[in-house]
Amino acid sequence: MRRFVGTIAPQGVTSYAEEEARNVWQQGNSLFMRNWPYAYALGQAEGSPIRGKFGVTVLPKGGADAQNAATLGGWQLMVSAYSRYPKEAVDLVKYLTSYEVQKDNAVRLSRLPTRPALYTDRDVLAKNPWFRDLLPVFQNAVSRPSDVAGARYNQVSEAIWTEVHSALTGRKKGEQAVRDLEARIRRILR
Repeated sequence: MRRFVGTIAPQGVTSYAEEEARNVWQQGNSLFMRNWPYAYALGQAEGSPIRGKFGVTVLPKGGADAQNAATLGGWQLMVSAYSRYPKEAVDLVKYLTSYEVQKDNAVRLSRLPTRPALYTDRDVLAKNPWFRDLLPVFQNAVSRPSDVAGARYNQVSEAIWTEVHSALTGRKKGEQAVRDLEARIRRILR
């Protein structure tokens, strides 16, 4: 992927945060972008230079027999054991996770629903046709490294991004970055 930097991706891409990447892409100055679903709604917004000119797909997979992978994560809703109003808090969580509210969030904000039926809902697909391809991805999703790394998740995450950055900026060959990443993660998880 290093060859993409400065060719089909801007030179500064290796230091972009999500919104910087989205802004470059939304102005039509980047071939592709990896981001979260909210970017679809912004790209299709009235006045967006790329409105109607892009598509969405799943992340690439390795090899013919591999599956596309996605990570589970997101915005969990929970009620504290110390809540002064536990019944009301539970009612709010039920409301926010209801079919109707998730449908509204999917249509207006391109937020991914947790209810499988919404991935085939006519109104949702009218605004987000790419949702049609996502249900199998979620059904095969894997836990973020936090599931394995636990309290060391931040250390593992930092190791991943620094080694990927080293490979993308040419400070290391890709193979060396992968070897170094494996060694770092093994040390962290000891």
